[in-house]
Amino acid sequence: MKTSATATRTRAKASRPPEPAPEDQGKSRQRILDAAATVLSREGFAGAKLTDIAAEANLRAATLYYYYESREALVEAVMVTGSEHVRHHTEEMLAGLDPSMDAVDRLCAAVESHLRFVLEISDYTKAVIRNAGQVPQHIRKSLDAEIGRYGKLWQSLVDAAAQGTAFRTRAERRTLRLLILGGLNWTVEWWEAAHTPLDEVVKTATQMTRAMLRKGP
Repeated sequence: MKTSATATRTRAKASRPPEPAPEDQGKSRQRILDAAATVLSREGFAGAKLTDIAAEANLRAATLYYYYESREALVEAVMVTGSEHVRHHTEEMLAGLDPSMDAVDRLCAAVESHLRFVLEISDYTKAVIRNAGQVPQHIRKSLDAEIGRYGKLWQSLVDAAAQGTAFRTRAERRTLRLLILGGLNWTVEWWEAAHTPLDEVVKTATQMTRAMLRKGP
């Protein structure tokens, strides 16, 4: 006996419209991904329905099955894409900095870049932050590899900035990295532009980072 989800997919495929022309497929795929990121960032994994994603993309729900075999496959694509986007954004920002810049300044530049990206630029990254702990294990497994790459980038920044501070051990610096990134990511749950300008959030976050890494005797 088919599950409800399988039956729904079967009905959708049976009634789907004619396949889009090849030149339209790339645009449609991107529209679907963009719409899914928006809905996931707003509704979460449990609340994100294919019908809502289709409506956001201004497409018929059946059309989604030309590009993604299931809701979970679409969610996985959004989550991995979101993690890649924020890593590439941060890498490009760091590559543009003066190589002689102080390590703490580089870390603070990454703090600002990450905050502005997740709060202002990318629904994809919001979707990752809000749903990483809710998605099924097989999606999480695909996501973990990309999250690990971004974590290594941040660990290198924290390790360099922590030289000469009270954070001497590897465990302390790993904890520091998790606390910094965790605090930055949590802003998606509470920040509202009407209450706190983004510039103020960025200023406070960089001040806190500098305070934690202040070198002393």
